[in-house]
Amino acid sequence: MKGQSFLKITSILMIVGGIIAVIAGVIAILGVSALVAIAGSAEGAGLLYASSIIVTIASVIEIIAGVKGLKACKAPELAKKCVTWGILIVVVSIISMVIGLIGGGKFSITNLALNLLVPGLYIYGAVQLKTPV
Repeated sequence: MKGQSFLKITSILMIVGGIIAVIAGVIAILGVSALVAIAGSAEGAGLLYASSIIVTIASVIEIIAGVKGLKACKAPELAKKCVTWGILIVVVSIISMVIGLIGGGKFSITNLALNLLVPGLYIYGAVQLKTPV
């Protein structure tokens, strides 16, 4: 089927990347907690906590989308929901990048492209799969 391979590959990438990112997100939350404990003050830690939590939530969404994408490969009628999941991932990725910029990070077009590449291909595969041949 058209788009099935795009959706399957990107779904697997999203599951693997999501698992790695959940682990990194939890480590980041623990790291911020350790910094707060060492500093003895939570001043300025709110943005770090928010960013770490958003990364963790986005990673869980990515895992869910990946699983739904693999299911849609077997049942193309589910592909429409995958488009919604893909768009949600893109939105959360952009929010995460904006929070990083507010926190003093630098804008990088490469970072933007890499963060949106897999979700973009995921959406493309889902759209191709749901469109009748």
